[in-house]
Amino acid sequence: MDATHIYCACCAAIKPVRFARLLMSEPSLGTKAQCEECGFVVFTILNPANVYCDVCDRIQPAVLEETRPAGKLFGGLVRCAVCFATRARLYGTLEKARLKTGQPDKT
Repeated sequence: MDATHIYCACCAAIKPVRFARLLMSEPSLGTKAQCEECGFVVFTILNPANVYCDVCDRIQPAVLEETRPAGKLFGGLVRCAVCFATRARLYGTLEKARLKTGQPDKT
């Protein structure tokens, strides 16, 4: 799934997402996912596929769990692979998801 939207807690809504290095001069700090409208940093992913989990209070491996929200969105939950706490909700359109998987829409 190519994420195009994210749930922003600051806006309390699903908004377009922008991915960029957390700090351009230091790539080891990871990539931030932030709300394109207000700039709120929703989460940062570290290579290779790690996130900071505030429940475990450490950097843990991340997993993406597929969800099927209502409407025309295709989604996934970014979760801690150890305690399964949800770190973020990512969304993409069904059209993009179908192109990636080659599967027909089941709605």
